[in-house]
Amino acid sequence: MKASEAIVKIMELEGIDTAYGIPGAGINGLYKYLGRSGIRHFCHRHEEACVHAAGGHFRASGRMAAAICTSGPGATNFVTGIYSCNIDSIPVIAITGQAVTAQLGKDAFQCVDIARICAPIAKKTYQITRAGDVISTFSDAFRTAREDKPGPVVIDLPLDIQNSDIDFDPSSYKPQSFEKPEPNAADIAAAIEMINAAQNPVLLMGGGVVLAEAASECVRLAETLNMPVITTYMAKGGIPEEHPLNAGHAGIQVGQPIGNKVFLDSDLVLGIGCRFTDRHTGAVDVYKGDRKFIHINIEKSEIGKIIPADLGIVADAKKAILALLKEADARGKKSRHKDVADLPKLREELARKTDYNVAPINPHRVFAELNSFFGDDAIFTTGCGITQIWSGQLQRVNSPRMYLPSGGAGCLGYDIPAAFGAAVATGKRAVAVMGDFGFTFHVQELAVCAKNKVPVIVIVVNNAYLGLIRQNQKYAYGYECDVDMPENQGMIDYVKVAEGFACYGERVFNPGDIAAALDRAVKSGKPAVIDIVCDPNVDCSMGAALNSVKEFVY
Repeated sequence: MKASEAIVKIMELEGIDTAYGIPGAGINGLYKYLGRSGIRHFCHRHEEACVHAAGGHFRASGRMAAAICTSGPGATNFVTGIYSCNIDSIPVIAITGQAVTAQLGKDAFQCVDIARICAPIAKKTYQITRAGDVISTFSDAFRTAREDKPGPVVIDLPLDIQNSDIDFDPSSYKPQSFEKPEPNAADIAAAIEMINAAQNPVLLMGGGVVLAEAASECVRLAETLNMPVITTYMAKGGIPEEHPLNAGHAGIQVGQPIGNKVFLDSDLVLGIGCRFTDRHTGAVDVYKGDRKFIHINIEKSEIGKIIPADLGIVADAKKAILALLKEADARGKKSRHKDVADLPKLREELARKTDYNVAPINPHRVFAELNSFFGDDAIFTTGCGITQIWSGQLQRVNSPRMYLPSGGAGCLGYDIPAAFGAAVATGKRAVAVMGDFGFTFHVQELAVCAKNKVPVIVIVVNNAYLGLIRQNQKYAYGYECDVDMPENQGMIDYVKVAEGFACYGERVFNPGDIAAALDRAVKSGKPAVIDIVCDPNVDCSMGAALNSVKEFVY
């Protein structure tokens, strides 16, 4: 059979039921058979959006999708999406078309070495130059994407290889399987001993816990050991908001006062599936302090990379948590953490104010309205900037895989296509939350939502500024340069933009009108843009270290 037909059959056998892509001359050999398969395909308006959508598909459902594009600029447009998935450990099969093998390295039309370009920012890249390598390459790619620390793989597929004849019997193909690393029993026992010896231990739940489908087990471990749970940004929703042990986020940007306080009061941190990155830790000397660290991660190189571990355990998060639970149950001892009983009261006392009743609207009020209106029924996506930070600080999420940020990349333009992919994967309502500047990145994907009748709702927190950059210029450098965008609240009409893409649109000026606008958006049955005109001068709480976050109250 043709190599392209074999590739499509392998994708189906490996569980791919959805692909996000854009056909082109360099990949049409594959599309011939993709169109005949049972794989759903959605045609996007920009190649980067294909990868964000495939990533959103996995983030929301835990099931992989494919992203497909043609050669040259189509392939290079994949780069930001690949990077965004890789840094957040999101597995995607990314297939790029390519010129015929005889033209490689000869500056042929739309011929670029995408495998080399993506090598530093993908989990692995491949360029297939021999038809006999097609089956083994795709088989290896599926295993690589999912095993150990997951991530995107890029497969560059020359056109002559796509159209080659190869021997392949689909009935003989076995989908890839792999073993998840088990924790060492002695290390598990040592971890429990360290926790039992501590005065104020905390459990730091990272995004790896969500990827391992272990959030509920992680909460049960905290209950067994009587430990407060602090979540990293990527684990938002891993523990219900009102759970007695929920101590919120810690961090210098998307952190919360309760999370930072409980963390700074701790003497031992059990970090599971986390990376200790800069926006979480801030100043490392403050973060480390005199406390001890137990770090559990599936990737050996993560342990000790930023925070030296007193005990490092290389293991799958779920297997490690279950082993810790078994050991903790056997010992029957709970921690003596001084703040545990007071956590519910502390959450209430340290909560940031959101009930502002002013016009122009204070952005904090927007998130109060989103929490109230959508409750637990919507998946949220957000990309980068001051709106993304407010979202992380203020949105209430009670379940894993319901809050899907572009975490490590902080990518403007991620929000709408990721929401589309999440909605396609789950059938749930998806809400993209972004600023007025970020809205113009990949706004064309609203057309994809409208065409496919996927009613993504876009919330524009319109403060007519590059808000995060304005704040950085103001407080770090004492100046302001080219960050104000008053036109976004004036001559530019985002409602007409929405309507031009066959979506519902509405602009809101008063806080009391937000809920009704959201209701009209939902009832429209269409994708929708709600443009909320906000105060341009509101700053966002943040700082350089956990003990020096500057709070702003208006």
